[in-house]
Amino acid sequence: MYFKIAGIGCSSTYTEINTVIKPYSPTDLRIMDPGRLGQLHINWTVPPILRSVTDCFVLRILSYSAQFDLEKDNHVKVQILISGSCVNSSTEVQSPPRSFLVHVYPTGIPGSKINDSNCVFYNWEYMECIWDKGRVQHPDYQYRLYYWHKGMEQAEECPQYIASKGKKIGCRFNRQFLMDFTEFNICINGSAEGHPLQPAYFTKQIQNLVKPSAITTLSLESLSNGQLSLKWSPSVGRVPHQCLEFEVESGPAGDGDLMNITRESSILISRLHEHMPFCLRVRCRVNHFCADSHFWSEWSSSLCLPGIIPLSYY
Repeated sequence: MYFKIAGIGCSSTYTEINTVIKPYSPTDLRIMDPGRLGQLHINWTVPPILRSVTDCFVLRILSYSAQFDLEKDNHVKVQILISGSCVNSSTEVQSPPRSFLVHVYPTGIPGSKINDSNCVFYNWEYMECIWDKGRVQHPDYQYRLYYWHKGMEQAEECPQYIASKGKKIGCRFNRQFLMDFTEFNICINGSAEGHPLQPAYFTKQIQNLVKPSAITTLSLESLSNGQLSLKWSPSVGRVPHQCLEFEVESGPAGDGDLMNITRESSILISRLHEHMPFCLRVRCRVNHFCADSHFWSEWSSSLCLPGIIPLSYY
């Protein structure tokens, strides 16, 4: 059987590995591609011998959706769980499997697939994905990006391309095109001189790609006990405050090497060398309670105190 992702030139085939169908094996097994850049639907039916049994329990889950890597072959195996006197067992018994190979055939000009796609979700407000062109170049090459998440019926083309010297090098997604905490599938392909370029596939979790804005509001106060009190306000944006953690760099000017990580928006720091100028700056990222990975924001501007010159007596 053959299936094709509608309208975007990405295709695969699947073939059955073991063609002998045993009595309790699933029947009418189908693998369908609804055009979602790797999320395939697998459907099957209960075999006739099990449809009218009364002395067995048959687990009747008849469909499943899963994300597949369309750049490599994938194996699919489906079994039915049965228990009861018809199989002489009170515990679940697996039926003989039906196995399929989802095979991907290389398409497009060899060496034309992009090298990588780097996506950054800026301040949880908009996302930009930039790609590196393939090693094989053609004068009129042009890439295209398609994307899909579970809030969409079908894959769609990039809503706003980023271009350089007349070539598409990236895509910008405003907030209405994005969905958090779900798989965000991307396919980047294209054409050159009327020939297709090799497609590349990526699946991302966009909450793991957030880069908060730099902190712009800081205040520094010297306390009577010799400590310094640094306070800051997170930049205005969509990143929830409880999802942020902060890193404070402090030390002599030009040599800030003392790092402190905190989820608070203030910190007390001891100044070790009062005779030297002392500087502090802050950056932030999404913490591990809200994402599995993160980007640091840019550093804030530094706040510096001058060195204290000791008095000399003559």
